[in-house]
Parts: sequence; structure tokens; C-alpha cells
Amino acid sequence: MSSPKIAIIGAGPAGLVCARLLQHGGVPCTIYEGEKDRHARTQGGTLDLHEDSAQLALQEAGLYEEFLANSRPDGEVLKIFTPNGKVLLDENENYGVGRPDQMKNRPEIDRVLLRGILLDSLLPDSVKWAKKLLKVEPAENQTYNLHFQDGTIEAGFDIVVGADGTWSKTRPALSDMRPHYSGVTGLDVSISNADADRPEQGKRCGGGMCLTIGKNKGILAQKNGNGSVRVYAFQRCPEHWHKECGINWADTENAKQRLMEEYYGDWDQGSKDMIIKADPEIIVRPMYMLPIGFNWHHKPGLTLIGDAAHVMTPFAGVGVNCGMQDALELARRIIKRKDEWTTEESLKVSVSDATKEYELEMWPRAKANAEKTWEYLGVFFNPIGAEEMVRYFGAIKMAEDKAKEEAKATEEAKATEEAKAKEEAEATAKTGESQENGEATNPENTTAGEPQTQKSQQVETIAEDPQTQEIQLELTKEQEPQQEEPKPQEESKVDEPQAVQLEEVKPVEIETKLVVVTIQEAVPVLVS
Repeated sequence: MSSPKIAIIGAGPAGLVCARLLQHGGVPCTIYEGEKDRHARTQGGTLDLHEDSAQLALQEAGLYEEFLANSRPDGEVLKIFTPNGKVLLDENENYGVGRPDQMKNRPEIDRVLLRGILLDSLLPDSVKWAKKLLKVEPAENQTYNLHFQDGTIEAGFDIVVGADGTWSKTRPALSDMRPHYSGVTGLDVSISNADADRPEQGKRCGGGMCLTIGKNKGILAQKNGNGSVRVYAFQRCPEHWHKECGINWADTENAKQRLMEEYYGDWDQGSKDMIIKADPEIIVRPMYMLPIGFNWHHKPGLTLIGDAAHVMTPFAGVGVNCGMQDALELARRIIKRKDEWTTEESLKVSVSDATKEYELEMWPRAKANAEKTWEYLGVFFNPIGAEEMVRYFGAIKMAEDKAKEEAKATEEAKATEEAKAKEEAEATAKTGESQENGEATNPENTTAGEPQTQKSQQVETIAEDPQTQEIQLELTKEQEPQQEEPKPQEESKVDEPQAVQLEEVKPVEIETKLVVVTIQEAVPVLVS
């Protein structure tokens, strides 16, 4: 039996990673992308890829070294300004409390570079360009047909993976749910070759991200690997504000000026110039999201990854990481079932099991990431401003430091217990050796202060000198049980034990003690 016929809709990071992983695992697939070619548009700013998700996917895809060669660890640094120009944090200069450890080890890579790495890793003709999907149609025998805008139909797919973003055309085949407005809209601009052509703006941005945070609004800038700076002016506002505010966005220079004057008028000029002195092209971006915890009824062989499954705002930086992990988890579950594709029936069962298992893993993980993103949206757009963001980071760092101290104390306590146990074990072993060698009964081998644990021996075997024997016998006699005359029992007491007349007294074994008795020349005598 051959492999299942697999279609991936969309050539974004999630779709490309999924295709690469499948092909790397020996499973063929085809990507259908609506753009006319790989250079059709700019791919946006930069992405910080996390160790436990996106980086893991690239490692398994065999692309990790290439990622490292193109990434920028120095792009992680952060600056935070108040609207009046005060610097609260600058990791470029090690100024301020800095970000929590959980936000570190996430090197940046330009979107266009990542896309190039992934596209170049695929087999030839894996991507079908200019294929804009209109709908997914269920067909006979648990397969699906794809209808495209150019009028063509591709039929008979066993697996269809929707990786087609926020406004996915695959999602309607699984659910009627549509993304809703998040409450935030932004203006997206760029400053080309900032360090050379706009040195003031390049310096303000620094090597990574620069955030100027006011009350429920912010100007966010990010340095790209090509020397440009991507800048966004975001604010809380109604969904259709950009259509109703009276600003003519087609008149780009005037639009940037008006936006800064009317909505950021009391901010320092350095903040406003990040928008005003940007390149002419502008994009207005209302931010949309799917409901937190969104899922759907399982359909064998049809599923979603990335933004198609859980689109969220970008403020926690987890969206692309979650999407690339989706690709990893789905590909793993398809590849591990290759041996099950022996008959058409077993293939259908395998396909259904793979997609269902992936969905059950992905839904709670996506929910957790969406919750984190919603929390960060509140941090970026709060009624206090930059001070609240710094306070938030500081609280997380304090919790991290406390956890480190507790972990250190636990490790120290564990090490102390292990050392104590080792000492006790060594002492026990040493005592055992002493018992075997007879050291405990030989005065010449007894170390001062060493505990004596052996039972005493017969008196006659201890002392050989006649004088010693005499004293030893006297001491032994004193230790013999004394016979007592029976006493009359009082009536008020019952069950009191009676003294018994012993006909014969035998030596009693007691713990060995060292007693020195001085007789003339002070001969040491071991008494039991």
C-alpha cells in the first residue's frame, strides 16, 4: 500500500515545517499556496524562536544548524521607554531589572530568512504557487477535494492540513467559528537601512526591541537582520476605528503625521519620529483572535495547524512557536504509523488516529498559549503605562529568584542527607570489619573513644594473670543476681511478681565496657 495523499494549505512557517518534517520522514506531501511566488510580498519583521517548541521542530527537521547560522541572539535585547522619553530598561546597556529568565534563549530570525531556509529544504515542485483555496469538500471513501480560485480542483486527499492563517478557508470544513476583534489596532511601517539613513531612530531602537508604552497604547520597534526597523503604533480602539477616524490612510505622509498629533500628541518627539520618519508605505492592522480554548469535532484526515487553529495576537511572541510545534506533533503522529499502511482500510484508520491524537495534544497546549497571549495584551496596553510593564517583569523575576533559592536549598539539604548516609554506611562497614577481625575484644587494637558493641566473653578467657583473675572473679561475683528472701504479699496489691530462688547462677551477658583497675603496676583489666 502506498502513502496517504497529503495536502498542506499555506506556505507559512507552520505549513512549511510540517512539509519538511513529513518529507524528512519519508512521507510525500504537497503544499498549495495562494501567493504567486516566494517573493510576492515582504514577510514582516523578526521571530523569536523558543527552545522547547520552534527550535525543537527545526532540530528534528535537520535544519537547526542553518537556523543558528542565520539567527541573531543579540536581537533578544529589550528597551522600555515612557512616553516622555525616560528609559526604564535597556538590556543593550545592562540597565534596569531586565526581563525574566523565561524570556531568554530565544534568538531572533527574520521571517524572510526562515521562510527561505524552509522552502529550500523541500523536494523540488513541493509547493504549488498561485493556488488560492476557496473551500475543502468532503468526498467519497473518507477523502477530500480542494477547490481553488483559478477554477481547478485537486481531488482524493487522505489528509488535508489547514495551515492557511487567520482567515483560513480550511477551517469552515470543521467549524463555523470565525476570529473576533481583540480590541487593539496598529499602524505597521518600516525604516529601511535605519543605522545609515535614520541613525537617530536606529540608535533609539537598539539591537533588538524598543517599546514605548503609554496608557492603553504603545509604539513598538524591532530591529531586523538587514538593518531595517519595523515599527508599530498600536492602541486600544473600536474595531472599525481605522475606517471612522477620518484619517486618509492612502495619503501616507499626512496620515502618519495626523496619527501622531491626534493620538500621541503629548509623547516625546523621539517616540513620534519612529512613525513620522518611517518609509512611505503603511499598513493598518486590526488584531484578531480565535476564542481561547477553540476546538472542533474531529473529522478523519482533516485538521488545522498554526493560526488556522488558534490565531492569537503577537504580544506574547508565542504564536509562531505554537504553530511550528503543531507541525512537529502532527508530523510525528503521521510518520510513526507508516507501518500501518498495509491496506486501504488500515490506512484510513491510521489517518484518523493520527489527526485525532494530534488534536487532543494540541488543544490544551494552544489554550495555554492563548491565555498567556491575552495576559500579555493586558501588560502592553494597560491604564498605567511602561511602569506597569516593568513591575510585571520584576514580579516574575522575583518569583524566579525565589524558586532558584528554594531549589538550591533543596539540593543542599539533599547533599547533606546523602553525605550523612554515606558516613553512616562507612561507619557500619568499618564496625562490621572490626567484628570480623576481633578488634572489639582485643585491647591492643581498640581505639580510644571507639564504641564497643561486642558482648563480653567468659571471664576465664579475659584475664590470665592470677592477680587479675582474682579481682575479675570478685567483680563477676558482684554482678551475679542476688537471691532474696520472699516477702509477704500485701493484700492491696495483686499480680506483683514473686522473687524466685535460683539454684544455679549463670554468667549474664552485658555490653562490653573498659574498666581500668590499679593493682600494683596498674594492669588494665577488661571487665564484662
